[in-house]
Amino acid sequence: MSGLLIVNADDFGGNALATDRILACFAAGRITSTSAMVYMRDSARAAELARAGGLAVGLHLNLTQAFEDPETPAMVRERQARAVTYFADSRLRRFTYNPRMSALVKACLEDQLTRFHELFGQRPTHIDGHNHAHLSPTALLSLPAGVVVRTGESDVRDGVSLGGLIRGARHKAIAHRHRTTDYFFAIDRLGRFPGEEDIKQLLDFADRASVEIMTHPDRDSDFHLLMSDAWARGLEQHALGSFRVLRAE
Repeated sequence: MSGLLIVNADDFGGNALATDRILACFAAGRITSTSAMVYMRDSARAAELARAGGLAVGLHLNLTQAFEDPETPAMVRERQARAVTYFADSRLRRFTYNPRMSALVKACLEDQLTRFHELFGQRPTHIDGHNHAHLSPTALLSLPAGVVVRTGESDVRDGVSLGGLIRGARHKAIAHRHRTTDYFFAIDRLGRFPGEEDIKQLLDFADRASVEIMTHPDRDSDFHLLMSDAWARGLEQHALGSFRVLRAE
């Protein structure tokens, strides 16, 4: 798909600061989408505010952080704790496939999708992952085929590198089984004090392709950049949307 820019804010509902800043960025037109965490202390409040404000919301699949909502069912909390022990203790496990963990990951995914529907009254626009754990082959192969999924970070450098080849192969594998954007970048790629030309060069990928920019507004650097005049002027040049567009294809 060409000409689509999605600016997504992660960790909605993960904490009150993230929730409030994401809503402020959305109200100001600086983001177009968000990803929500469920079974966290601010999840219910965040969902209520999102439903009132019409915010497009995906699921921020969490396999690396313990649930904080005191009303989380015991079995759900226990499954989550087992997943966290596996994924959070070793970054290598996020890049390898373990068939013995597949049933647990599927159960955790179902727990979170069920809670998402309870909170938001609809299915998520897309699925991405806290700490990118959704990119683990164990997690990716547990996601239903055809759902909209965040791809891995894109390589924009000229020339051929081993890292670039690996990222390209991973993107092709994801795009073969799921709907996803052509490019994915984190906003912190721009650094703390980017100029307008730096912003333009990154966002201009959306002139010819679908692009997701990941942001974390609870981080001061991301929030200040998103709320800057330079960011607002950069967005004016592009067709903005959410993952609903990809889901509707």
